[in-house]
Formats: sequence, C-alpha cells, structure tokens
Amino acid sequence: MIKNIYIQAFGCQMNVYDSERLKSILLSKGYSLTEKPSDADVIVLNTCCVREHAENRAMGRLAELNKFKQKNPEVILALVGCAAQKSGGKLLKKAPYLDLVLGTSQIFHLPHYLDNKKNFPLVSLADSDFFFSDILPERKKQFTSYVAISRGCDNYCSYCIVPYVRGPERHRKWEQILREVQCLSELGCLEVTLVGQNVDSYKDGKFDFPDLLQKVNDQADVKRIRFMTSHPKDLSEKLMDKMACLPKVCEHLHLPLQSGSNEILKRMNRGYTSEEYLALVEKAKKKIDNLSITTDLIVGFPGETEKDFEETLNLVKMVEFDSSFMFRYSPREGTQAAKFENDVPEEEKLRRLHILIQLQRELSFQKNKKLIGKVEEVLIDGKSKRDKKSWKGKSRGNKMVIVRDDKDLLGSIVPVKIVDSDSFTLFGEVFH
Repeated sequence: MIKNIYIQAFGCQMNVYDSERLKSILLSKGYSLTEKPSDADVIVLNTCCVREHAENRAMGRLAELNKFKQKNPEVILALVGCAAQKSGGKLLKKAPYLDLVLGTSQIFHLPHYLDNKKNFPLVSLADSDFFFSDILPERKKQFTSYVAISRGCDNYCSYCIVPYVRGPERHRKWEQILREVQCLSELGCLEVTLVGQNVDSYKDGKFDFPDLLQKVNDQADVKRIRFMTSHPKDLSEKLMDKMACLPKVCEHLHLPLQSGSNEILKRMNRGYTSEEYLALVEKAKKKIDNLSITTDLIVGFPGETEKDFEETLNLVKMVEFDSSFMFRYSPREGTQAAKFENDVPEEEKLRRLHILIQLQRELSFQKNKKLIGKVEEVLIDGKSKRDKKSWKGKSRGNKMVIVRDDKDLLGSIVPVKIVDSDSFTLFGEVFH
C-alpha cells in the first residue's frame, strides 16, 4: 500500500508552486509526505529543462534515487514537469527504471495514476486545465508564498523551450487569485509573489495585470506583494504607476534583458531594442522611489561577437542592476536557436560569463554599499544559516538582510538600519 511520497522540485518559481500544490492534493487524498527519499513509497522529481544544466541535474538525481528502487522494487519512481513534457517516452530509454512520466498538465493527476499502477510504466503528456483549481499550496515557507496567475507563454523567444513544454498562455480568473491570496493570508502568509511566465500580459476580461495588483492590494490582508517575471515588450506605464502608488507592492522589478546587443536581441526574438529597454528602466526609476532592478542575462548566444558581448557589458553598466541571473547559452532541442549556426565555443562562453559575473558583483557591491546608514523594511523569515544568533529576511527591494538581535523576530516585518554590506547581503540592526 502506498503511503509516503517524497517530492523534489528543480528550477523556477512555478515548479516550486506546482510541487506545493501537488503536495496539497496528495494530502487531501490520504497520502503522507516525507522529507526522506529513503522512507518513500513514491519518489517524484518535478523537473526543469530551460537550461541543459537543470535537466542534467534532475536526471542525475533520478539515477541516484534509483538505489531505493533497487533495494525495494515496489518503490515507484516518477519524473514530472517540463523535462517530462519535452522528452516523453524517450526518458524510459534513458532511465528504464522509471514508472511514471507526467507532463506539465498531468502533474496534478498523480493520485489517479498511483491508484492504477498496474499500467506502469506509463507516459502521459496530455493537456489539462486542472491546474487552475482552488487548491492551496502546502507551503514549506510559512510567511511567504507563490501564487500562479497564468500558465504558458506565447512569446516564442528563439532560445526558450517554455512555450513548447508549458503550452500557450492561459490566464486565471482574478477572483480565484484573490481568493487564494486571502486564504494564504489567513494562514499566516505575509508576502505573496504573483508568478507567471509573463505576468505583464495577464488578462481576465477587462482586467489587466495592473488592475490585478490593485485588487490584491485593496482586498487581500496580505502585507506585501511581489511579482515575476515581467517582459520588457509588455511592461506598461500603467504598471509602473501602480508600483509607485500601491503601498503593499514592493519596489522590486525583475526585468530580463538577456543581451545588450540589438542584433542578438533580434535573433533571440525578444521584441525590443537595447535603447527601448534602457528607456523603460529610466522611466521606471523616475516613477518608483528606491526601485531595485534585477535581470536575466545570456552570454555566448549563437553568432554573438566580441562586439555584441561588449554591448551587453556596456548596457549592464548603464542600468546598474542590483543583481542578475547570468547563464551561458545552452541549445534546447526543439527551439529555433538550436538550428542556428555560428555557435560560440564553450571556453569562450565561460570566459564571457566570468567577466559578466565579475562586473555584476562589483555593481552589486556598490549598490549595496549606498544603502549603509539607511533604514530598510525587512520581513524576517528565519535564522541565519551562518550565525544562529542572527535572523535573516528580505527587504522590499528583494535583498537578503542579516539582522543580529536577541528578540524573537520570526514572522515580523521590522525596520532595519543597514550597517554593513557585501555584494550579496545587507547586514543591519533593528531600528528603534
């Protein structure tokens, strides 16, 4: 009899959210959850395939966890999510010990498949809209939570596999989103992050994304609101105005740039130029006080010359991002870019990535240094891993803050005076 289920998520915020909702579904069906794969009757890996590294990590972890099936053949191994949707039945050839392969729309039907395990091994990649049901996530973090407002993507950036594995863009009813946020608030959640592949394009009838922010701000009891990810081609002045005036909406904008070269942006099918991106950032900074801007960057895209790379470095210097997620390009089978010629040699990709990381580290250090002496509002969500006498939390600008204090600050939002910083972290003391 199946009892204990172990679930591990890889990749983006949506995968974390999906895994938390899957846990809630399983608990409602009478299953138990375990943090130890050694105690599990079913082992589930919810996978990512946006980059080759993420997919390889999941497959490596699967091979590692197969030892529990070798000890006990009754253990069920399931691979779900984006990598499952991308590769389907091919995964059974790579990992013949797999029992279940469920695509992005089939994840939440896992209990049904477990009830009919006589059909294993089984692959199911069919579409479904069950993911918009009213099921609260089983949160690992007590005071923060993700809330999905949409699924899928219609942008088809030439390097990105997401539209092929997540499907077309589908938007959730605003009332359903608001209801979930309010329920989470009543359970002690202080901060929600509204997530989607492209939140800026959210629509529900006459309501757009800025309208949704207004609704959540005005009608839910949650204390802070974040969102990601925005797409530069869809970032509106109306959204900037809402960020500037709604008190619960944090002053943090994650706005993927990907490249500072117009030629590369065109090949990426991003839908904007570097000049348009810079103009957006400048407008946002003027409208929103204390705005923190983060981004995604790719180096070594097919055809990227040294001049293209220098243009990226120059734009990064001009924007002065607070932090960046930086990657070397890895081709994803099935995307347009995978067919492009003039791929950059791997050692050159690594060289460029190292230079970019060093530049961002210097910029982050300088940005954080300017906050010394200022007071930041920090949501305390746990103890510091390095110093158990200190607390950790996030500022409204999404910066990690370490606070040394003898009082129990867990689950509180406190004013913190910043006294020191490095490239990644702010250090402070409660401001009285």
